[in-house]
Amino acid sequence: MGGHRVLSLKQARRIALAAQGLSRGRTNQEISARKIIKTVQSISQLQVDSVNVVRRAHYMPLFARLGEYNIETLDKVLATPRSPLTEYWAHEASVVSAELVPDLQVWQRRTWIDKSDNFSSEQHDLSEQVLEFLAKNPGSSAREISQALDVAPTASKEHWGWNWNDTKYVTESLFARAKILTLGRNTQFERRHALAQNVLAATVDVSEAPRQEALERLIHRSLEAQGIATAHCVAEYFRLPIREVKATLAQLAIDGHIEQVQVPGLSEVCFMPLGTKVPRKIEQDLRLLSPFDSMVFNRRRLEQFFGFEYRIEIYVPEAKRRYGYYVFPMLLGDEFVGRVDLKADRARGVLHAKSVHYEPGWESSAELPLRAELERMARWLKLENIQIGL
Repeated sequence: MGGHRVLSLKQARRIALAAQGLSRGRTNQEISARKIIKTVQSISQLQVDSVNVVRRAHYMPLFARLGEYNIETLDKVLATPRSPLTEYWAHEASVVSAELVPDLQVWQRRTWIDKSDNFSSEQHDLSEQVLEFLAKNPGSSAREISQALDVAPTASKEHWGWNWNDTKYVTESLFARAKILTLGRNTQFERRHALAQNVLAATVDVSEAPRQEALERLIHRSLEAQGIATAHCVAEYFRLPIREVKATLAQLAIDGHIEQVQVPGLSEVCFMPLGTKVPRKIEQDLRLLSPFDSMVFNRRRLEQFFGFEYRIEIYVPEAKRRYGYYVFPMLLGDEFVGRVDLKADRARGVLHAKSVHYEPGWESSAELPLRAELERMARWLKLENIQIGL
């Protein structure tokens, strides 16, 4: 084993769940803004997605960790200038700890989003106009900016979701380069753009950080958020390049800044922050994790550490789906015990578990906790009833 500490797979699971805020039971106490901020900072990101089958993706992880919190509290935090949280590119578009933006900026250039290298002179001029407009009108959406600057909508309707006009291309490029950020989103789920210096705290420098220093900080945050991780896990968390991550992890371990450990059953070596302790227990609190939860968005990690195969089937034709459209993995204690295809039927006031699939041997012990969790989620969603099955 090369002299490294050896952990069992069960110990590794406990470390991973504790780092993700999934080890302690939830209470009925009121959840403060401070608690919400602390929870997000501990896992570094809440992935954002427009699918609203149950509730927008970035709201769901906090429910799984904290219980019935008020989403308006999170909205207010995100809409407040100088907030500790904002939105930027991480694993994907995500609510992130604001101090990570300068480091993420160095490594998160999405060429399919940032088209500024190929902008026309008119688009460069529009970029300057957008910056001038946002200096006076922070919190404006791309649609509102287009209306104010009299930018025509695109004539193309070829793509179902990406028919962008010039303002949208400009704002997305400025956002990718952290020239502008957001003050939350509006009721149409549009980003409310503002200049970066009006979003971030004065102590956060939005100029580019040195690449290697930024990479090392992101690696440390990735490890802290995951507790224990292979090089692939570390890289995937913030979509970092695997070659650079592997080399940096090896050097950080040699220099004694992180710990290298072996987990029997895993072919890859693992890494942990120094001083990581193995939790004595994981509360037997059943949680439903959304498809974009940071605990499950790395499908390879989920299989390696928990032996649980999970795929999101939103884009799979209905006839070919195994488990359903919007399927939540079911976590009970330190085991993934099944899957639930959920839909918030707001017209009927029902949280509908369209199908439930248990892992072998778990139905009898997970059935009642699942019902209790569905009832808890229904209350949070302000739905009157639950329905299990068709």
